[in-house]
Amino acid sequence: MMVGVPSMLREVIANVFRRPATVKYPYERLEPPDGFRGKHSIDWDRCIGCGVCARDCPAFAIEMVEVDGRRLPSIDLAKCIFCYQCADSCPRGAISPTKVFELAAVRKEELVIRPEGL
Repeated sequence: MMVGVPSMLREVIANVFRRPATVKYPYERLEPPDGFRGKHSIDWDRCIGCGVCARDCPAFAIEMVEVDGRRLPSIDLAKCIFCYQCADSCPRGAISPTKVFELAAVRKEELVIRPEGL
């Protein structure tokens, strides 16, 4: 039992002089790394309403809705697994990831990205 005490004491002393591994969130923030997949950004002007994003979504988080005679995607972030298959499948590149990761909401409806006018 006493064999582990010196090695543990060495570890404690070494960690006292190291920089903390965490930050005091939300007072300090870290920038998400390149390639981070946060909230979706949809360029509504580039979307042609083909529905490939909805067809390829493994979580069935995308629904095509009718807005002013156009079919546009509505993304439910509560269902989304952030795999971004929708962005990879989009022939026009209308869907892209952002670095927004704070998605807390009071109501589930707040987690749906809807086209303008809905």
